[in-house]
Amino acid sequence: MNVRMILRIQSQALLSCAVAMLFPSLYAILKFGALDEGIAFAIPAVIAVGAGAVLSRFGVGRFQRAPLAESAAAILLMYPLIAVFGCLPFVLSGWLAPVDAFLETVGNLTSAGLSLLPDNAPYILRLWQASLMWLGSLLFLIMLVSVLPEVSGCFGISLSLQGGHGFSAIIGQMNSMSWRVIKVYVALTAISFAAFKLAGLGMWDSLQMAMRCISTGGGDFFPAEDSVYVEYAAILSMLLACGNFLLYHRAIHTLLPPRPEFGLNYFTRLKQYFLRLKRTLIGNALTILFNAEAKVLYATVGVMMLLLLGRVFWQEIYFNANEAFRESLFYVVSFLSTTGVILDESAADIHDFDKLFIFLMALTGGCIGSVTGGFKIIRLIVLVKITAAEIRKTIHPHMMTAIHVGDVPVPMRTVGRILGYFFIVVVTMFICATVLSFAGVMFSEAVAMSVACLATIGNLPGLCNAASFKALSTFGKMFCTVILIVGRLELFALFIAVAGIRFRRKKRDW
Repeated sequence: MNVRMILRIQSQALLSCAVAMLFPSLYAILKFGALDEGIAFAIPAVIAVGAGAVLSRFGVGRFQRAPLAESAAAILLMYPLIAVFGCLPFVLSGWLAPVDAFLETVGNLTSAGLSLLPDNAPYILRLWQASLMWLGSLLFLIMLVSVLPEVSGCFGISLSLQGGHGFSAIIGQMNSMSWRVIKVYVALTAISFAAFKLAGLGMWDSLQMAMRCISTGGGDFFPAEDSVYVEYAAILSMLLACGNFLLYHRAIHTLLPPRPEFGLNYFTRLKQYFLRLKRTLIGNALTILFNAEAKVLYATVGVMMLLLLGRVFWQEIYFNANEAFRESLFYVVSFLSTTGVILDESAADIHDFDKLFIFLMALTGGCIGSVTGGFKIIRLIVLVKITAAEIRKTIHPHMMTAIHVGDVPVPMRTVGRILGYFFIVVVTMFICATVLSFAGVMFSEAVAMSVACLATIGNLPGLCNAASFKALSTFGKMFCTVILIVGRLELFALFIAVAGIRFRRKKRDW
């Protein structure tokens, strides 16, 4: 196994963690001039930089390609390694015990948004939560376009691009694609920040909410504001997070100015550029809005919102149509994006229909190129279409069937992978629930907790929440950290890493 490549990736992850600690440090120094609180983050940052430098020293070397087993092992080790350093501010401040702090940090890095902090915890720790969520989703996006396609064989990722992008294991191309996705992620965070700022929030609250919503981390932080525009800003941000970031990259990357043409004056080139820009903007907007998976996403949001509206009006919970529409849309988008944000504590006392509703939305998730958890919509589309095709083929045995998502044909190899993935998800969910039930949890709650971890939502009102995880034993908490990491990386990283190690061991025995 190429240990040097694994160490190089871990060193870069630790340096990213150290950079993320700048946000709360700057808040403590600029807002209050509190050097002691800034030091609580500066010390772990220095330790992380030192550890990253040591790992980088042993991880020297040039690598042309990213081998499969090494890639899987690297991304599996990344989250717990960052969590070891990321939990230090929670422990040094005295607000969380080491095991709780580690579970909190892993939950934030995997965008589950587990918040084990007390309600009266300092604002700077809430900001550190948001920073961990934002960093964890950024690392996931980088792996999504570089390592995960090699590890998981895409499993439907290429279907949502309509043939517009090919993945490669060559290090140079992976680095180039990673930088492009970072720019898209930062741009969408800036859009979300501007939306919250226009809605009336302060600078730090806007930054924190933007990081929580774009990363789908959520948590229990939501500023109490009289303006309803804050809720609409959150809805916009969570919908952006539901979308396919690879399509966002295509849309933004094609807005580059054309090459200058000789023989044309400046004004002619400028006119040609704006004409091209107009056509490109319209074309990219249509590509994003009318993508086959995006249309199903919008239809799902609309249907679920109507169901929820019908339920609340039937039981006469709301008499204000605007308020009912806004809150129904908010909760549908919140749980479909696996953000799990709730507006008030009364959402925990909900109807049994809503519990099933939330459970199904958490299992579904957003688009496949997004940072949301869940099974992803495009995979469900393929499962529904293959079921319909098999029914037609049963009625007409000699019929030739083909599966399409939009205009893109789905190879049977991809269909087989998606079917295998669905089976493994269901089996893993019940295995995790069984293990959690041995830790003293009721089986119904254990199933909800396993789904919350595998779908990286953390909060399923009426089923489980952060208090449920905090009440677990030490074994249960450490097991949940494993489920969170494996669920975030969609299971196959673990199986491929273990299979790669076993294959090499058998090969040495020859």
